[in-house]
Amino acid sequence: MIGLSVLSALGFFCALANAAESDKATTLTDPVSTGAGMVDKLLKRVGEDSATWSLGAGVAAGAYPHYPGSRQSETVIAPFPYAEYHSDRIDLDRDGFAAKLFQSERFTLDLSVNGALPVSANKNDLRSGMDDLELMIELGPQLEITLASWSHSILRFDIPVRANFELTTSHAPKSVGWSSDPRIHFEQNYANWEWEIDVGALWGSQSYQEVFYTVAAKDVTATRPLYQAKSGLLGWRLSATVERRIGDWIVLGYLRQMDLGQAANQGSPLLGQNSYLAGGAAVIYMFKSR
Repeated sequence: MIGLSVLSALGFFCALANAAESDKATTLTDPVSTGAGMVDKLLKRVGEDSATWSLGAGVAAGAYPHYPGSRQSETVIAPFPYAEYHSDRIDLDRDGFAAKLFQSERFTLDLSVNGALPVSANKNDLRSGMDDLELMIELGPQLEITLASWSHSILRFDIPVRANFELTTSHAPKSVGWSSDPRIHFEQNYANWEWEIDVGALWGSQSYQEVFYTVAAKDVTATRPLYQAKSGLLGWRLSATVERRIGDWIVLGYLRQMDLGQAANQGSPLLGQNSYLAGGAAVIYMFKSR
């Protein structure tokens, strides 16, 4: 199960892997100009005339596990529409969506959205015969604390806390607890290059970890014993992103190493490996901006 911010620098790609996010492809013909005009009118209506936005399209490739600790993974190559929007109150870019609730010289409080795509149990050997993993939406505040800043660089401590909900067509959204991935974030921007490094941990409530690691009585087999997931540490992470802008082109690369060796649910029969590497790359062409 991949988060919409897993491949966080390629968060837009994750949703496209299963066409879970959008089918609003943009073309290079007159509808683009019409759409651009509608965006300008909307910005004026909400009082954000100073906002900047860009529209584009690209191709991405990525490899990621079905869920943290899964032995199976997916490799996907897909085209996608892409948009960037920046204002005093809202940011939308490759890092996802964030609404600024409060901002000072050192502190920023965002409302952020994350998620995870569905996974068929039939495609995963450890989950064979179990219920599928459903589409998950995560919503909550993120506090960003600036620790230091200097020419072209910033060092932050980011603390997101999100409520998680499973979405299906068969019932109303179901609450599945909360999760948090506090991390140290370093970012450098210089001469059309952007580098980011994140070091942190992923924590989850019992309800959240049950989604991945609990084995109910109905799912017990000769090789899959009963197991009740616990709250606590899910894993440690180290990730790196690089972005290069060349004219109207954007080239992105992303790698994430996850270490589950100290996870609270090491005893789960659904945790098949203690570490894994996920990554992706994308090429984007920006054809409209303001």
